[in-house]
Amino acid sequence: MNRYSVLLADDEQEVADAIIHKIDWESIGFSVPIYAANGLDALDRAEESQPDVVMTDIKMPYVDGLQLSRYLKDMYPNIRIVFFSGFDEFEYVKEAIHVQAEEYILKPVDAEELKAIFIKIKESLDKEREAKQNVNVLETYYQETLPVLQENFFSSLVEGKMRPEEV
Repeated sequence: MNRYSVLLADDEQEVADAIIHKIDWESIGFSVPIYAANGLDALDRAEESQPDVVMTDIKMPYVDGLQLSRYLKDMYPNIRIVFFSGFDEFEYVKEAIHVQAEEYILKPVDAEELKAIFIKIKESLDKEREAKQNVNVLETYYQETLPVLQENFFSSLVEGKMRPEEV
């Protein structure tokens, strides 16, 4: 089974370790998160791994979670963002909405809430993946049948089986 990838960015190692170990990631369809100690580290790791989901703290040194998410959304429009923070401030929530974050949760992070969020994200990613596969199947079918359709069209045209208004 293909697992989705997660990048976890937080400058508090203990918090990140707790999040990583609170959930059996593989049982819900995700690889164990890749850890980044700050926003700059997260940018580097995101460019290397191109994760499906980034879970980031808002306040971090060098590049904060909001700056990180804006950059990542520009580079990877389909990436999912989950914010977590110790700050329950409207401006942060407003900015999270602006960057189309999946969720904004407060520290301390509850394991069941986090698991539910990631299950919902997985369902969304599964639907997106299925839609892409369906488009690919249709494109392949179109490419395979186009020559036959063209041949039938031109044969009908040459043989006079089509009236001018049908063309």
